[in-house]
Amino acid sequence: MTGGEQPSGWGRAGTPRRPEDRQRLAASFDLMTAVLNGTRLPDMLALLATHARAMARVPLAFIALPAEDPDTLRVEVAIGAGGDRIRGLTVRRGRSMLGRAFSSRRAVSARIAADQTLTSLPAGPILILPLETGEATRGVLAVLGRPGAQPFSPVTARQMLLFADMSARLIELSEAHSADEAEPGRPHVVRTLPPPRSAQA
Repeated sequence: MTGGEQPSGWGRAGTPRRPEDRQRLAASFDLMTAVLNGTRLPDMLALLATHARAMARVPLAFIALPAEDPDTLRVEVAIGAGGDRIRGLTVRRGRSMLGRAFSSRRAVSARIAADQTLTSLPAGPILILPLETGEATRGVLAVLGRPGAQPFSPVTARQMLLFADMSARLIELSEAHSADEAEPGRPHVVRTLPPPRSAQA
């Protein structure tokens, strides 16, 4: 190794990054700044979906989180065209693409969002990513392309997976921050933010 380059979970220092890397890192830092500024979870989720939509270059991005019923997921945030059709939608984990990604902790990709629980959405390519911290799954992030569009490329899928991994950790930090504010007398716990699971060797 020469030139003072140092490997790390975030990439190799001194190595030029692709535009996709720069966009993902900028989005991650924006979310991190929001956490440090005490942004509430609903606004954090809206910001996350907004960045995901821009990164994937799609009309719609949405986030589903566990509902009160442990066997269901509820679409809490939907940003973009058609978002009002699915915002608030509750789906069974065992009967939906969203549930499959959540339970398996693996990304789900399809040419067409052919799912009986998502019939109100256009039939475009879909990519569903678990918001996975390594210890728990916080929810799922989905991006939906236009009808007739090509499936998501491996490069886009990997960038979105890295972004989802980091976002899950930031959601966890946001929830912890909210809990600290709700219980001001409890001991403050310093939390570290490890590199994204997908970027670790």
